Amino acid sequence: MQPQTVREQVTRALRDELVAGNFEGGHVLREVELAQRLGVSRGPVRDAFLQLSHEGFLAYVANRGVTVRHPPVKKNRDMIVSLRVQIETFAVKSGLADITEEGYAGIEMALRELRFACSNDSAAAVARCDMAFHEAVLLACGAEDFMEVWRQLCAKMLMAYSRLHDYGEVLEEHQHILDALRSHDKQAVIAALKENIR
Repeated sequence: MQPQTVREQVTRALRDELVAGNFEGGHVLREVELAQRLGVSRGPVRDAFLQLSHEGFLAYVANRGVTVRHPPVKKNRDMIVSLRVQIETFAVKSGLADITEEGYAGIEMALRELRFACSNDSAAAVARCDMAFHEAVLLACGAEDFMEVWRQLCAKMLMAYSRLHDYGEVLEEHQHILDALRSHDKQAVIAALKENIR
């Protein structure tokens, strides 16, 4: 794995803080303050703002600058969950038979990283690794065309990530997904995904 650039490190650090709920919706983020706190120049912070705005975590507001987006209200979150389920189940239906051993290795590595995050009791890392597992499944199923919209949906869900204390259950659910994938049982995979994505 290649080392992360300063821009990537700053983006990840800010994303983790947003997922962990360290900033409330509507909070104004300032380049200078964050650059000083993170020990970097303003450039990587500005780049991180652009990336996180694209992902849906931040918004540019006229005369205010960059603000933290509010988590979606329940009815919108329900729709976001529905769309994400549709993408992931479509990917499994279309690509389960085509998953290679390399694809399975990527999914298994993502599960190991999720287990490690759970053992370290890091809320932001658990949320990040949760999404990375699902991303590995999508990529293994050949769903590259859906990745951009899927990531934006996940960003909205991460802003209200609610699995922060059910680590044992989180791991068990992801293990069920992997087991169903390995058995090539589409219906079992879809049922496991629906149980997990909520």
